[in-house]
Amino acid sequence: MHISFAGKKVRLLALAVCIFMIIFVSANWKLYLDPDLNLQGGTLLFVLSLLAGPTAGFLIIFKPSVDQKYQAFANTALFFIMPILTIQMVEAFNENFIWWFSVPTFLANYMIYLVFYLVFYLITGRYHMVGLIVNISLYVWSLLNYFIELFRGSPFVPLDILTFKTGLTVSDGYTYELSWQLICGSIMFFLIYLVNKKSVNIKPKKLKFKLLAKLAPAAYIAVVAISLFFTDHAANLGYKPDFWDQARGYHRTGSFFNFCLNTKYLIVRKPSDYAPDNVSTYVADTLKDSGVDPDSDTSTNLLTGQNDYTPSTDGTMPNIICIMNESLSDLGALGNLETNEDYMPFIHSLTENTIKGYLSMPVFGAGTSNSEFEFLSGDSISFLPTGCNVYQSYVKDSIPSLVSTLGSLGYSKTAFHPYYGDGWNRRNVYPLLGFDNYISIEDFVDQDILDTYKQNNDVTQYETLLKERYPDRDMLLRRFVSDSYDYSMVENMFENRDTSKPFFLFNVTMQNHGGYAMSYTNFAQEIYVTNMSTVYPKANRYLSLVKRSDDAFRELTEYFSQVTEPTIICMFGDHLPSIEDEFYEELFGTSLDNLTTEQQQLRYMTPFVIWANYDIPEATLDQISANYLSTLVLQTAKLPLTQYNKYLASLYQKLPIINTVGYVDSDNNYYTHSESSKYDDLLYQYHCLVYNSLIDRNNRDSSVFFLNQNQ
Repeated sequence: MHISFAGKKVRLLALAVCIFMIIFVSANWKLYLDPDLNLQGGTLLFVLSLLAGPTAGFLIIFKPSVDQKYQAFANTALFFIMPILTIQMVEAFNENFIWWFSVPTFLANYMIYLVFYLVFYLITGRYHMVGLIVNISLYVWSLLNYFIELFRGSPFVPLDILTFKTGLTVSDGYTYELSWQLICGSIMFFLIYLVNKKSVNIKPKKLKFKLLAKLAPAAYIAVVAISLFFTDHAANLGYKPDFWDQARGYHRTGSFFNFCLNTKYLIVRKPSDYAPDNVSTYVADTLKDSGVDPDSDTSTNLLTGQNDYTPSTDGTMPNIICIMNESLSDLGALGNLETNEDYMPFIHSLTENTIKGYLSMPVFGAGTSNSEFEFLSGDSISFLPTGCNVYQSYVKDSIPSLVSTLGSLGYSKTAFHPYYGDGWNRRNVYPLLGFDNYISIEDFVDQDILDTYKQNNDVTQYETLLKERYPDRDMLLRRFVSDSYDYSMVENMFENRDTSKPFFLFNVTMQNHGGYAMSYTNFAQEIYVTNMSTVYPKANRYLSLVKRSDDAFRELTEYFSQVTEPTIICMFGDHLPSIEDEFYEELFGTSLDNLTTEQQQLRYMTPFVIWANYDIPEATLDQISANYLSTLVLQTAKLPLTQYNKYLASLYQKLPIINTVGYVDSDNNYYTHSESSKYDDLLYQYHCLVYNSLIDRNNRDSSVFFLNQNQ
């Protein structure tokens, strides 16, 4: 090999690049060496980043020349080395390094990355072009994964592509800060680009080599694809998505590798031996097994466990208001948490005419619409592909729900969410769930103000415009509609309701939505954690928001306590907030990677309250998952139940928690979905019911899911 160097102008460019990179890295030394970051090997990483400058300069001026007879071998060798560099570029964004991987894990990652190199080689036939396409694509993918995990606490999974638009509408509430991951990943991308420029396209001349250059990559791609998607070979070796904690799986065995593993689970698989004719049989058998006559109006009482629930015969149908409160959680339930004052004093004090407790949700940190789907439908998303969004992917036709049940009883049906109406595809989904009306922020804020805010993302200007246009309204807390204003609108809707019908409203609030890093002039922090080793600003701001939610809920119940019509209010949190991981780790007393199944379940637990302005049973439930809550609401209201509601009431007696983490039985035994148990048949039957209700719409058994079989 012969080595030469570029001319004077290119050398000056290389020198400028080198100096710029050194200065830039030096100016951001705290991102590597700040002791608060606890970056393992930060000093070494900082030195390597400094050396990247001279390395880039050298690659710019370095001009290798290989003898003709070795040129094909040298460039082909470089082609197969390039995936290793690409892996490290991607993993830099994931706080990871390839030398931390085991040899099998590294090889598994290499095999997947090589597939993408070879796919584009078959398309282009050019080494240099392949390097550009693959590395630009994976650099963009790495940025997406980095920011998505930063925003919501969980990484980028394939079905997020379908929810990308909704993600953009809330992403402007987060802060974008430089980090060592962004610096190192971008440096790697630049160095790969410079290395790739040295590659030369090699075109075989002999026919047998031309065939080999096409057939060998195609065969390799086929073998890997078949092994990954059509066999359990990779899963048996331990390479499958970490359904319990995707972030942990991405870190342990590679981010893009896990993303590819997740694609295997995109399609909702039909339960083995599934037959729609068996659905009603499964319901009847479960009811009989719990001592309930399937042909009677009686069902199991969720509060007592006795088979004595019957709907009221006096025709009373109370108004029902269901509120899913954005990111509302009781962090003190996770561990020993002390604050300067109680952040949820009203909810903690509620006892009279109140059923309350803790609700196990299907998501952590994000995924609001999946939580509302489980509540409204009674279907558990634990049987669906991990990371899916039901509203985006699976609700394509009318589906049975709490809404359809109340509608058949003559209730009005309104959904209310004080944010953009098209988020999570709600405009299309809510009518399919049975709602007649959907009120979003576009219905009470003029479009020109919303357009200005979307364009400028200036909270101060947004608030000024709102106060100028609506001087009698105090809408915002931070940049979202406050719970207090939200509930004032709920009261107004109630006062202007159609009094010929009992009132049903489903309200998804917005006040506590993620993005806790920033301070706002319209939000005073009241709550501080007092027993932790360090200050967690996001946690403190979040807890202060919870206090404001608690105040607003007190105001709402005070209003309805003066209402003469019987009214039930069910309020619950959709998921825990995405705040500092270190806060959660200190609260649990261990790293998030080492949580037990019981501790992991706590990360999915939010408070719920069912309050009424008239006499109802009083109880505390510490174990119930979101799929059962609407059945509990119907029983509290003494209303008729569908066969599916009766089934869920019976299922609850054996498995009070079923969520994406796993399930918990009535004896407080914790299970993950990957292990077998004596409840496998019961879960299989529930899976068949969910599949029949949501997926197999053409063969849905209406007698199970609707009060009126013609629905």
